[in-house]
Amino acid sequence: MNGGIYSTASGTVSALLRLDAIANNLANASTPGYKAERYIQQASSTANASPSQTAVPTPINRGHLETDFAQGSIQPTGNPLDVAISGPGFFVVNAPQGERLTRRGSFSIDAEGYLTTTDGMRVQGDGGDLQIGKGRAEIATDGTLRVDQVTVGKLRIVAVPDPRALRREGGTLFDTAGQVKADALPGAVYLDQGAIESSNVSPVESLVGLIDTMRGFDAYMHAASRIDEVQQRTIDDVGKA
Repeated sequence: MNGGIYSTASGTVSALLRLDAIANNLANASTPGYKAERYIQQASSTANASPSQTAVPTPINRGHLETDFAQGSIQPTGNPLDVAISGPGFFVVNAPQGERLTRRGSFSIDAEGYLTTTDGMRVQGDGGDLQIGKGRAEIATDGTLRVDQVTVGKLRIVAVPDPRALRREGGTLFDTAGQVKADALPGAVYLDQGAIESSNVSPVESLVGLIDTMRGFDAYMHAASRIDEVQQRTIDDVGKA
């Protein structure tokens, strides 16, 4: 097979991967606690189109998606059930598939008085589900939760050894992927009641990346088409010889 096909095919796949990431980022640019996906380009490897020792090495594009856990800006909302994390920590929620991590701190109270996410997953405290009831909730900077001046629990804030290894499940939900969760170190994180952490996506940067990636995708497709034309012409010429 023509070595150029390997190069253009790998470039096209890489461009599609980048396009998916950028589209997902733009769709979640206004989602609280969302962390952007970044395409990480690895050093290009080479492959030979044939086993011949004189074959010209063909560059193969390789890369992968990685979550960018950079801190988003803190935006005041005035809602006492909104909580923003500053620092390297995560809220723990009880999802249908087990405990999951999130940075999205826009919470509400369900019919039974438990603190939940907007998706209905119960937020975890040091002792499990946090029940607030209908009282006035106050959340301290260390996560201590008081209702009508009575301490009812403490938000469970955890850290993991390598956040980049977390597996994304949906927009703002993450699985530990086997990593051991540990309580965030005292003083390492700060909770801000009545505020949310904004997405760390830059819409302008994403739009520029989208245009650049689309141009690259078109260039790869055009190159593949030209290679196919040349191969077909070569086959026709050989047949006439």
